Amino acid sequence: MNRLPLRNAENLLAMLLRYQRQLKPNFHGSLNTGLMISGVTSENFPNMKGHSINVKNVKKSCQTKQLISSNNMHILTTFSFTSYAENVVVNLINTFFTYLVICIGCLLSFTAFSLAAPPNPYLYFDIDPNTGKMTPKTSPGQSSELSLSKYLQALDGCCNARELSVLQPDGIEYVLALKIDFSDQPGKRSSAEFNEYLFAEEGVSLKTYFRENSYGQMDVQPGPVGGVLPEGDEWIRAQKPMRYYGEGQINVPRYQELIREACRAVDATVDFSKYDRDKDGIVDHLFIIHAGNDEASSKVIDEVDYVYDIWSILTPDVNLIVDGVRVDTAVVVAEEPDFDKPHLGIYFHEFFHDFGAPDVYGSNFTDARDHQWGLMGAFGPYQGPNERGIGNGLQPSHIIGYLKWDFDARPENGRVGWIEPVTITKTGQVTVPCFELLPKTDKLFKIDIPLTRGAFTTFGNDSDSHTDVINREFFLIENRYKNSGATFDTYLPESGILIWHIDETQVRRLGSFDAAFQIWLEDPNDPEHIGIHPDDPGFINIDTVTEGAAYSANDNQTGFTPGTLPNSSASDGTPSGISITNISAEGLTMQMLVSFGDTYEPNNTIETAFPIFYNQPYYSFLYDASDLQDLYRFEAAGGITIRATLSDFPDNLNYKLLLLTDTGEMLLTGEKAVDLIGYQILYQPASRQALNLMVTSVGEFSSVESYKLLVEQLDPEPFAKIHTRVYPNPIRLSSSGMTFTYQLPASQSADSVTLDIFTINGEKVFSKTQQEVLASGKFLWDGKNQHGTPLSSGIYIYHIAATQADSVIRETGNLGVLR
Repeated sequence: MNRLPLRNAENLLAMLLRYQRQLKPNFHGSLNTGLMISGVTSENFPNMKGHSINVKNVKKSCQTKQLISSNNMHILTTFSFTSYAENVVVNLINTFFTYLVICIGCLLSFTAFSLAAPPNPYLYFDIDPNTGKMTPKTSPGQSSELSLSKYLQALDGCCNARELSVLQPDGIEYVLALKIDFSDQPGKRSSAEFNEYLFAEEGVSLKTYFRENSYGQMDVQPGPVGGVLPEGDEWIRAQKPMRYYGEGQINVPRYQELIREACRAVDATVDFSKYDRDKDGIVDHLFIIHAGNDEASSKVIDEVDYVYDIWSILTPDVNLIVDGVRVDTAVVVAEEPDFDKPHLGIYFHEFFHDFGAPDVYGSNFTDARDHQWGLMGAFGPYQGPNERGIGNGLQPSHIIGYLKWDFDARPENGRVGWIEPVTITKTGQVTVPCFELLPKTDKLFKIDIPLTRGAFTTFGNDSDSHTDVINREFFLIENRYKNSGATFDTYLPESGILIWHIDETQVRRLGSFDAAFQIWLEDPNDPEHIGIHPDDPGFINIDTVTEGAAYSANDNQTGFTPGTLPNSSASDGTPSGISITNISAEGLTMQMLVSFGDTYEPNNTIETAFPIFYNQPYYSFLYDASDLQDLYRFEAAGGITIRATLSDFPDNLNYKLLLLTDTGEMLLTGEKAVDLIGYQILYQPASRQALNLMVTSVGEFSSVESYKLLVEQLDPEPFAKIHTRVYPNPIRLSSSGMTFTYQLPASQSADSVTLDIFTINGEKVFSKTQQEVLASGKFLWDGKNQHGTPLSSGIYIYHIAATQADSVIRETGNLGVLR
């Protein structure tokens, strides 16, 4: 447990004053943007859902300061902040600390912290749509100072997780769930509802979430009592009103008191020893569901009735002995009667803390390092349709692969998890299956960054430091696909390859339960994670931070090399020589080419030529002057013009572009491009032909800057064949549906594309048409006929036909329906 390190009032006062001096407006980011909200350095703004901050306003009346990224992954430039942020927000912080110093005596009794659900920052601040200024919210009975202090309080010190993972060898995890209400907040939901939320075999539940995330290796069960207690509509009644336990703050001693009350109330009917399956003398998992809302989602403070909501947290050090075993930790979550269903993503988030998992959103601030892509981030647990202005948490993101491999992200105590990454050590094409579906193999791919042997410190005694011979800095690769047919990950910002930069040499002190400084998500849309909107670089939109992080050919983001932005360099800026190129379109499986260039690119001959694909730009990763030529292979269809373009190289170097046959015969030399620095080749073969492009230099290649190579088809292929894919097949009527994707010939369009589904007797049961389709598209089908009636189980036939003038191309296949 992480306790406030205080022994007397003098220590507390000294700490507060020291902390206040540190609260100077500092900023991370680039492009002269930055904003201090809470007085704590952060690499992004508070996540204000659906709002923007005008950079043009931020740049006015500013003071500048030179900074370096806290994780040394990116060297940043000049940063600024507004006089508004300095004068208003910092004054509020000073007021807040004055209040704290006056109340030293009261605070000395509050010395324990626990890991709370991440608060929603945009519930605490307003944004002026005209000026972009952010101000703490005010409401009847609540001042702006109270709103700011509440937000700071929600973020300050709420970092704890179970010290040791409890992972049963057979995968069965017993969860004892108890519900408790208050005289001023009676419970409303029944145990039957909570049984669905925790133990349902289908849909969204604690059981289905961890079954899917563990690839079938974890089975959450209610244990001997059979479900949530008390049964039916009954609740355990707490000895004191809700305002005593909540008080609008994280108050661990009173949470511990509430937990002990709930346990003692059922001790006569529950054998707690049955919930110690690993026989270590500690109850494995305890859920306490309290009546009322979760303050992380509601932010309710009623100054009239003194009713306070309670934060969802993993509470440590309960220290209650019942039936010869000890209750150590307990997950405390809310009933949330004001919502249609509770934010179940928070249930899952807190439960994973009970396995030792850390947060991944930055200490004391909502951090950009992990945004909507992981359960343990700030917004991953809230994914789902909006309800009352925030995501309802019913479609939370998967746990990121790093934490599925090592629950607590502390390699010094061994790896405990469900999966093992596949380590890539040689240049070659790699197929990456989607992250969400079975089996557990090939879900995570690891590329070690060479020559970075990291020393890590065992904190508490510096003399215990030692150097680990295992590589501590690497990339982890995931294929996240929100249309996979899985139950979760359906509300991801997009689909594609995620590249996580993991640096386990980053300092994380003993007792810290946030791993954000070890983890960086490479984002080709916003490399520095400052929230640049892709359509308007003059605005910072918090909602876009890391939303464009997935690489795929769908959005023309297909390369990650030492020469791209972001690049594949190590944290200290050393070029790694690692390149990931030719990333394919999103899908159930994706392809990528991984290359290791410790000295130069290994594509110097026709035999070792890299494959290059149409409309996917390739960026070289050259940094060795001895490398004088690179070759790339592709196929050209007969009668169709191709255009190859070489660009983005230094104008003081003499690069050349050549077109060769597969035997090395030169066909054409690139001509100077009209509208850019570079060369172009136009060529139309009479029949299908294997071709090679050679990039060479008269003198040397740049040792710093990459070049860009792009191959395009200018004329369409014949309208002769349509390619389709159907998944999941068979379809279960309880699932999210079946997807039919189709691909027309290159550069072709269709007047219409029609999907027809027939019984095996030829009776048409479903039909849908799309008009004026270019290149590709998809149909979504829910397993019902034209009248909305679910089809019977069985085999059906589908036809997909594309029409262009008088020409029709089609494909036929079978599909299965299961009830």
